[in-house]
Order: sequence, then structure tokens, then C-alpha cells
Amino acid sequence: MSEEIELSWGKTHDDLAERWPKAADGTPEKPAFLTDVFETGAQADMLVSMLRAYGIPVMKRYAQDGTLGRVVLGFSGYGVGLYVPESMLEDARNLLQPVENGDGNDT
Repeated sequence: MSEEIELSWGKTHDDLAERWPKAADGTPEKPAFLTDVFETGAQADMLVSMLRAYGIPVMKRYAQDGTLGRVVLGFSGYGVGLYVPESMLEDARNLLQPVENGDGNDT
């Protein structure tokens, strides 16, 4: 077989730079703050995966010195800030809103 298969199960591709939108001059679009989340229970990773599934790239920024806790404990005790491109901020916020039942009828 001449076709090569790339195994990717269980690993995250680091392609944020390629997926992040660029301005007309080729510079990356400015990141906008979306939310702070705790990393316990994989909440941050689930939100990042959900947004990525909708085509929204996400950048994580660890508060204070959260990187040390991440190395020692596996998560930052200070939580992590999630940032998205400015042009996608409204869409990302809408995706994080709880779904409301329009008719109020749970049938």
C-alpha cells in the first residue's frame, strides 16, 4: 500500500498557529478573553475540544504561576483563562450559554 496512515488517537495536534485567523497583513488576530475555568475534572479540556469542534481555535493562559501546579499535580490550582480570536468571541460565548427549552414543556 502506498497510502500512509497517520495515527492520532489520544494525542492533540499542536496546530493552533495554523488555525488562528490572520489579519489582511498576515499578522495573527488579537485574542479576546472568553472565560476562566478550573482544570479539575478536565473542564478546560472539554471546553477547548467543544470549541475546536465548532471551528473556534482556543488559547490557554495559566493565571499567576499555574504552570508549576500543572507539572506537579497535573492541573493548575489557579485555573486557566481561555482566549479566542476577537472575530469569534460572540460565537464562542453563545456556545457556552446553557440551552433553554423554548416552550417550557418537558414532554
